[in-house]
Amino acid sequence: MTALTEDQAWLNGRVFFSLTSPGITQTEVQAGVEVAAELGLGGVSVAPSQLSIAVAAAEDTELTVASVVGFPSGRHHSLVKAAEARLAVQQGAGEIWLAPDPAISEENTLLAEFVAVRESVPHPVQLAVLLELPARTVQQTLSVARTARLAGIDKLVTASGWWPEEAAQAVDARASISSVSMILPTTVLGIADLGGVLTQLEQGAERVAVTDPTWLLSQ
Repeated sequence: MTALTEDQAWLNGRVFFSLTSPGITQTEVQAGVEVAAELGLGGVSVAPSQLSIAVAAAEDTELTVASVVGFPSGRHHSLVKAAEARLAVQQGAGEIWLAPDPAISEENTLLAEFVAVRESVPHPVQLAVLLELPARTVQQTLSVARTARLAGIDKLVTASGWWPEEAAQAVDARASISSVSMILPTTVLGIADLGGVLTQLEQGAERVAVTDPTWLLSQ
């Protein structure tokens, strides 16, 4: 691969490679980390069971390795999520992406979970909350984002794409991205091409995450 231009390096550094698909193998995770490093991406996100593979593959690179917690349903007990997050930090995760239950919008319930997990994720490790925008109204989304900020969460990540049955709310989802990015730095998942990346960054996203970054090779 030829050397990246300054603009390419800036853009690629704001892209994460999502390696959390259900059927992904350890070999594919390792290869994905190598691709991310070659492209100069900002990082990768992986399942907890494959975190150690990703951390080992990312050694001696500048990649941030993020581990999802309570993913994808968010319907794990808060104490289980906190334990999962603590183990991920011990294994070398640079970020934790926490999935709350999309069916819960009550602020005190969410605050209790966010604080419990925050206590398991000391800085400098960053803690993000996954917002399933298609599964929530705009007002619910903003409420969760504000609660996350109150709990000391560092970032937001949305949306994982695991709730396709709620696609009818896609317009609300798009409208929410610019709003939540004003509350906390936001990473937008599920982007498929350069146009999508640029659109999300223009709307205020800090970063984007893709499931196939190879199109960046042609930029």
